[in-house]
Amino acid sequence: MLAVGRELLIGRTLNTNARWMGKRLALRGSQLAEITTVDDDLGEIASALRGCLERRPDYLVIVGGLGPTPDDMTLKGVSRGIGKGLRLSESALAMIREHYVKRNLGGMEMTPARKKMAVMPVGASAVKNPLGTAPGVRLELRGTTVFCLPGVPSEMKSIFRESVEPEIRRRLGKLDREYVSMRLEGIYESALAPVIRNELRKHPSAYIKSHPRGIKEGKSRIELDVAVVSEVRGKARKSVDQIVREIREAIEPEGATVIALREGQP
Repeated sequence: MLAVGRELLIGRTLNTNARWMGKRLALRGSQLAEITTVDDDLGEIASALRGCLERRPDYLVIVGGLGPTPDDMTLKGVSRGIGKGLRLSESALAMIREHYVKRNLGGMEMTPARKKMAVMPVGASAVKNPLGTAPGVRLELRGTTVFCLPGVPSEMKSIFRESVEPEIRRRLGKLDREYVSMRLEGIYESALAPVIRNELRKHPSAYIKSHPRGIKEGKSRIELDVAVVSEVRGKARKSVDQIVREIREAIEPEGATVIALREGQP
């Protein structure tokens, strides 16, 4: 994910889009490999784009900077980064006009600022924005599918659900995923570390992450996330059950206890 916006860098706005997207992808068996945030600057956007593409991700989602104001320069930065020109997309322009008509604003003049939201890199296609004015953008670059989405959270989520996620799910295929959160008491993270290391050695495809929660009533508390994704139905559940059992067997003789076990979503 490439997030564009000075408001994210100066603390004016919290990047809730990244948290939402990361969690949603994880629930479906994928994950964000990296989140990069850059200023509203053509050079920064172009440079960050090239850096992301060098790592050859399956998908790159760029969020923010698609609006009508001068600081909305994401698509121009993308154009510079890939060395392609910009063009007015008639399909994007039609989407913008349709948006105004649906809101009883059909008489709105298509000013340069409004047309700006339909100017896209050559080779890009417009993606419908169900809630807002600026269309999303899709293009293929060096084997990576790139989506550019508005930064307004409601618009970003809407386009992601309707256009981005279905494509990712088709590419991933049907995946089986299991997740549990274990609440441990009476063990320090340093003592838990070799247990985690041993489980990861036996289950290399598992995700096991500890989160210290401080000391309460003299006892250290830790939350431990365990997740497994598999292409084989039932295998993920079997692996998670085995990991939980083995962790219990390793820590309980040392005086630690599992005080809660929660299954479902992280």
